[in-house]
Amino acid sequence: MPEDALDPTTRLVRLKRRAALTLLWEALWPPLAFAGAVALLFAAAAWFGLWFAAPPFVRLAALALFALAFGAALFPLWRLRWPSRALTIGRLDRDADTRHAPATAFEDNLANASDDPATQALWTLHRERAAREVASLQIKPPAPRVAVRDPYALRFVAVLLAAVGFFAAGPERFARLAAAFHGIPTLIPVAIPTRVDAWIDPPDYTGKPPIFLKIGEPSRNVTAPEDSILVVRADPDVVTVAASGGLAAAISPSPQERRFTLHGDGRAEIAAGGARLAELILKAEPRTAPRIRLLDPPQGNVSGSLTLHYAIEDAYGVAEAGGEAALIGPSVVHRLYGAPPLALATPAEPHGVGEGKATLDLSEHPWAGAKTILTLNARSTSGLIAKSPVVEVTLPQRRFVNPLAKALVELRRELALDPDRNAPRVGAALAALRLGPEVFEISPRVFLNLAGLVSQLAEAQGDDDLKLVVTELWALALSLENGDASQALKDVRSAEDKLREALKNNASPEELKKLTQDLRDAAKRFMSEMAKKADKEAQGETDPTESKDLDAMLDRLERDAGKGAKDDAQAALDELQDTMENMRSAENQRADPAQKQTKQSMKDLQKLLKDQQTLRNDTFRDDQRDRSEDAPAKDGQDPAKDLADRQRALQDKLKDVEKQLRGAGVDTPKNLDDAQGDMGQAEHDLKGEGAQGKARRRYGHTDKGEAVEEQGKAIEALRQGGQALAQQMRGKGQGRQGYTGKPGGRQRGQNDDPLGRSQNGQKGAAEGELSGGADRAERARRVLEELRRRLSDPNRPAEERDYLERLIGQP
Repeated sequence: MPEDALDPTTRLVRLKRRAALTLLWEALWPPLAFAGAVALLFAAAAWFGLWFAAPPFVRLAALALFALAFGAALFPLWRLRWPSRALTIGRLDRDADTRHAPATAFEDNLANASDDPATQALWTLHRERAAREVASLQIKPPAPRVAVRDPYALRFVAVLLAAVGFFAAGPERFARLAAAFHGIPTLIPVAIPTRVDAWIDPPDYTGKPPIFLKIGEPSRNVTAPEDSILVVRADPDVVTVAASGGLAAAISPSPQERRFTLHGDGRAEIAAGGARLAELILKAEPRTAPRIRLLDPPQGNVSGSLTLHYAIEDAYGVAEAGGEAALIGPSVVHRLYGAPPLALATPAEPHGVGEGKATLDLSEHPWAGAKTILTLNARSTSGLIAKSPVVEVTLPQRRFVNPLAKALVELRRELALDPDRNAPRVGAALAALRLGPEVFEISPRVFLNLAGLVSQLAEAQGDDDLKLVVTELWALALSLENGDASQALKDVRSAEDKLREALKNNASPEELKKLTQDLRDAAKRFMSEMAKKADKEAQGETDPTESKDLDAMLDRLERDAGKGAKDDAQAALDELQDTMENMRSAENQRADPAQKQTKQSMKDLQKLLKDQQTLRNDTFRDDQRDRSEDAPAKDGQDPAKDLADRQRALQDKLKDVEKQLRGAGVDTPKNLDDAQGDMGQAEHDLKGEGAQGKARRRYGHTDKGEAVEEQGKAIEALRQGGQALAQQMRGKGQGRQGYTGKPGGRQRGQNDDPLGRSQNGQKGAAEGELSGGADRAERARRVLEELRRRLSDPNRPAEERDYLERLIGQP
């Protein structure tokens, strides 16, 4: 019911209740406000970390002071009572808008009861007026008058400090509040906590996740890398950690955590309330230096680059690798140039370990051609550095055909390695070259350049001037040798390095496509410069198959890089780099008689291989015919003698080829000697002079079946001998045979089948030949299709079809 509709008596009862509550709140609020200010000051002190720095007795005294202040602030509440009737009526009268006390007047009674009509009329008028005033009576809001008691508003300072401390403490605000009570004696027994967390954080260089430890086991042996951090998180007033041995205390970010660094084998005992919770026996794995070693001797290429095939090993990974070179010979105090930088790419395998291959271009460095001691080094992710065993190597230098260019490069190296002693001699040699320009076919331009170099060397005042002479000697030698082809090769190398780095850093497909196109453009410029030089020197046309092979490799590289096959793209890039080196080497050796003879001998071997294959087919068919007829040969007809004569003629041709190679100073592959022996044995078998010859000749037969087998061996030896010669001509004839699919891959042996499988029937995939890319699978598919096509040809010899069936049927 609305208060306006209430009778005055009921309304006055409600007003008195409200007045009582207002009086009660005005008495209650000041103690609560001052007690809250004391509590906020305590919290602010805790959140600002004052209890961490204070010793226990200071914390105890501060707690006592805060407790007294808090109790004094709340003490007035002890006397708090429900307001009396007089207080409530008085409060209503004070809040009234009239001068009179309406609430008191309404509750008054007539002092002397009288039946006097006048008195009754006056009393009635008085009550009516009092009732009207009660109807309009309102209670004013509570007024605790805290400002009178705190005229300087210090309570708001407590609020401000608490607010700042709250945000400053962050997630540790509850732990900092509890820190005020740490170390305070208590008569209440504390229960041992059921939760204690402990783990080991391995160092960042290991890349390993934390090792979580289970608390509750009596004893546990744990192996962790050196410099790991043991972390125990629990209430420090209840749980204790005793560390010994190689465990050293470390700074902890929170009082709830205790940290220990593992420098060696150690022991940690975790206890609570006198009871041992766990014992950790820690064994430290010491940091070990990485290992780096050369897998093959350093290979110097004719173009002046150095190919290094190496392996890197480390437990956790390698950050970078490189090499150092030191000159062999008497020490020289003053050199114009330091050792060439040997930056090695870490292998593409995870963590940078495994086998790697790097081709370093040293052709322009003044140390090229000098004898050095080479050492490889690697730095692991843990910061340790290892070095490989030293190896003596003559730094490769670019091969110059022009005699004047060769002389200038030699003078350049002598000036760079010992300028104090060699500068006068180099100047005299340059001056001597000008005396006979017609002998060295020196053009006027070169003559003027030599004159300028002599003057620069005579007027040199310091190392900068001498380095300028060294630079110009190299530029002049290059211009004499091959014009702009060297710059084109440099562009190819730069594009290769950028693409290799992008593959290592997992670049986007768009960036890889752009870098692959840049490499393609640089390779085309290089091929164009080579073709121009070949036409200029009238040395014949460049091999068109080289250009096709180069385009195919670039297409495969672009395809592998685009589909994200990083390993296949790296392998294709290595193959492209080798091809460019071979082409460059061949370009530098065009005028070499040995190379010309090798190329001609390869053509002769190719024809000899075809003739030997034809002879083997004829021998096989004749042997099959003899077996089917099973009759002695007729007089006057001796097919075996004709076959033997043809075999003898082929053997003589092979001897001529080997003789020509030796005459040109070329090392003949051992495979050609093997082919000689196989041809000779086949001839003996055709003549019936083999082990079973006499017995078979009684029936008019010879050992043609044995001859077919020997001829097959000769064909394979001829094929491998041609491959070895091709490698020698490309500057890679180092005694290896077969091929390697990628750096570190398995080398294909002499007895492997076209799918890369050895004779024992093991798959090449298990050895790495058929894994790692769609291109290898496609190649295998094409080989199998060709084998099935040949098997379906009924005109092929039965022996060959049997071999094809076994080949396809291998697992």
